[in-house]
Amino acid sequence: MQSIDDKQLESTIMKLFKEKNLYVILILAVAACVGGMSSCKNDQKDSRGPIDKKAVAQIGFYETYKYPDIAQDISNLCEAAGNPTLFQNISKGNYNGPAVCAAQKSDTAAINAIIAKYGPEILPSDLKLMWTQKPFDNIYELIALKTDTLGKPAMTGESIIEAKVTDNNYNGFAIFITLDKEGGKQFSKLTSDNIGNALAIVFKDKVISYPIVNCQINGGKVEITGNFTEEEANDFVDMFYGKK
Repeated sequence: MQSIDDKQLESTIMKLFKEKNLYVILILAVAACVGGMSSCKNDQKDSRGPIDKKAVAQIGFYETYKYPDIAQDISNLCEAAGNPTLFQNISKGNYNGPAVCAAQKSDTAAINAIIAKYGPEILPSDLKLMWTQKPFDNIYELIALKTDTLGKPAMTGESIIEAKVTDNNYNGFAIFITLDKEGGKQFSKLTSDNIGNALAIVFKDKVISYPIVNCQINGGKVEITGNFTEEEANDFVDMFYGKK
């Protein structure tokens, strides 16, 4: 297995924070603070029919842990596994996000095995570790999600009533979703309770993005970014409508 040295890892982390999450913060939080989402060009005009409730139920909005809050737990996990070099700790500098590990795809299965073997006895019961859906510079991140007592997210996508593809001008193509009235209220409270923290958006057990919440987001309008290509964004929206 090819290992990642500290300098390469630190450089990748800084790129992830500066080049990916900063854009997501601007799109998801700042735009909402000024009174709603502005219109985006290249909106998907065609109708795909009714939303597939089973498909959107697989979307989860998770609260997250900040790395320093669980650093000792992760250290204990690594120690129990013999401190494998493939499990790279990403507590570099003043990093205060929810990622606890950065790895190449070839190492993710071995890391999952370590978590499955030692995690139940060591990690907090409300902590779920999940990989990002897409790599950055061939590196995937392991994100620390916070669950309820049943291991579920703070809310699911069951309240989604519309989804379309947009070109947000900041970070490629995105998925713009509209929530029903109850879902909008729930999302408003969720963002209000997590100002200053990351909110992870998950689909089919992969983290699409984890933007920092800068303010309460009202109105039930949410733009999900993940550095998607136009084809990837359309594929996701197709799945929401049961077309895939």
